[in-house]
Amino acid sequence: MVIHQQHFGRKFYQDQRTGYWISTDYPRIRAHRWVWINIHGKIPKGYHIHHKNENKSDNSIENLELIERTRHLKHHYTEEKREFARKWAANIRPLTKKWHASEEGRAWHKMHALRCNFGNFPFKDYSCLNCNKPFKSRKISSAKFCSNACKSSFRRKSGTDDIEAHCEKCGKRFIKNKYSKQRYCSIGCPKKSHETL
Repeated sequence: MVIHQQHFGRKFYQDQRTGYWISTDYPRIRAHRWVWINIHGKIPKGYHIHHKNENKSDNSIENLELIERTRHLKHHYTEEKREFARKWAANIRPLTKKWHASEEGRAWHKMHALRCNFGNFPFKDYSCLNCNKPFKSRKISSAKFCSNACKSSFRRKSGTDDIEAHCEKCGKRFIKNKYSKQRYCSIGCPKKSHETL
């Protein structure tokens, strides 16, 4: 026996894969979104409708809230999903690398580049965020740095990649770049520890 929900003149069935209730007629829409639209109006771009009690079958307006898309995705991105994504990426990465290097992969990229007209965009004038030097680029999106060296320098100076680490000798906390192989809080720390032996 198929169970349905009725909301504002439309019938909905439960999708067994996702758990969401979906309209039986077209255009398809999920029940929680349909309920929100009928009570509060159009859902703004960049926002989702969230089930407060995590029960996708409870599509009452009291259980629904409008939240930012990024916040909603972060809320549902559990450690289990994060671990699955890590494993999936580790498994797929060698295959994608192999495909990109294959004749088929190179042919696809060549065709795609021609179709998108890459390389034929006009040069635009930019100013490097790191060294303020003027430069030209064909980038479709805004170019920020005149070189990869300037990009790396800017990230180092801004502390974007800084993390907290513990010195392997004295255990003191210190800040280092996450790509750095630095193991000690200072140059003298391992020497001092050795001298006390």
